[in-house]
Amino acid sequence: MARLVAGLLLFAACAVSGTDSDLSTDNAPLVGVDGSLDQADRNCNVVLRELTRTGASQTTDSYVWNGSVEISSAAAAEGLVPSVLYQYGSNPAWLEGTVTPTVSPTPGFAKFAVQLDHDLLGPGMSATAFTNARIQVVPYMKLVGGGRLFDHNRNPRDLDNYVMTSPDLAIWRADSVCAAPSSSQHANLVFAHDFTQHRDGVISAGGTISVSYDSSRLATCNQTQGGRPQYDVTAHVKWLPENLEQTASVRDGAPTFTVPTDGAKQVQVWFEATSISGCHQYDSNYGANYAFDVAVAPQWIGNAKNLITRDADDPCDGGGAATSGFAFDTWARQRAVMTNLCFEVYQPGQTDRDDPQLWQKLDASIRWRIVGEPSWHLQPAGLHDRRGNNARYVTSWRPIDPFRPYQCPNITPTPSTNGMYRELRVEYVIVVNGSELRPEPGAAFVGTFSDYPSTQCP
Repeated sequence: MARLVAGLLLFAACAVSGTDSDLSTDNAPLVGVDGSLDQADRNCNVVLRELTRTGASQTTDSYVWNGSVEISSAAAAEGLVPSVLYQYGSNPAWLEGTVTPTVSPTPGFAKFAVQLDHDLLGPGMSATAFTNARIQVVPYMKLVGGGRLFDHNRNPRDLDNYVMTSPDLAIWRADSVCAAPSSSQHANLVFAHDFTQHRDGVISAGGTISVSYDSSRLATCNQTQGGRPQYDVTAHVKWLPENLEQTASVRDGAPTFTVPTDGAKQVQVWFEATSISGCHQYDSNYGANYAFDVAVAPQWIGNAKNLITRDADDPCDGGGAATSGFAFDTWARQRAVMTNLCFEVYQPGQTDRDDPQLWQKLDASIRWRIVGEPSWHLQPAGLHDRRGNNARYVTSWRPIDPFRPYQCPNITPTPSTNGMYRELRVEYVIVVNGSELRPEPGAAFVGTFSDYPSTQCP
């Protein structure tokens, strides 16, 4: 906890004026953030996008600065709103700018317009005044528990504020800071109470990761007083080879981080526990840190086949090409031993050698939906074996079968051509480390499930 408080000394001497005390405090605290403390945000929960003087626009005594500040969708979902404080010249007072919701945010954010329009540089001031002008700006969010979350996404040092000086007197937009995720891929890194850890999902450039940590792993520092925690657990997340490090509290939730798009190959994670009494502990894999590879799209995905048969010794030997579709009927439902989709993946340096960790390095699945459903689903494919230089993956159609026992389809089936059956079609795409295999660009593989008309399901 002491580390976080020390990092917020930048604002200790600021006298806050304005309507700060009027902000709502009725909502739950932001996940991964202790709402009772002042904290530096380096995880894009609140970020100043830009702030510039608007032409000759002015009030009675000042020129006007306009810009925008954005907060994460998670923060907006909690009902939080940003504020912007500023200080000009020799006047020690910190004043509050006007912040109002606006449109066209960066994906994953909510956008607010910012205006500073009083007690600033104004018409009639000398050229010397403009040359020597210095305006400090502090964007932040007031949290439910009385703490504040300050934007430090551009300012790496703990005592830095945004500063506007001559000749620009502006904070220009930096699109590389808190950019919108360029990938829909998400992975959750889970650190369980039994000191095991695993990854769910794909760590993909431009995607996101969350860190779920059971703080009982560092229980020595878990001190409370009057029912309030007097400790914190901080996750340190470092992206290699750039050595970009981010931090966030994991005591009360699972913070989210964006995967860099500039060549990150691996993420290392370790944890630090502190308490108000001076307790200090690390969970760092004995100093080696916990490492997870960023997924790289494989060089080749192919040889996709559907094997629906009663007689087979291997779940992937034989079958028909996925491009030809498949039929999963009443016979298959009752008699087939194998009802699998199989495909192969080649990645030099990974699939062409024995590697007991290969199952962690290639994340294989199918994205599917029953035709007519509005949303897609994801089903993992398991690593079966290696065949030559390729890895073979398998997944079963039985869990997807909309007519499986004790299951009524979500979509109304259509009659078969002969009228004896009811049918539903599935469409699917094979996905490995975020890279897709389709029968042709923009298309999906298909198959047909069928069953007798039922009196139990409409």
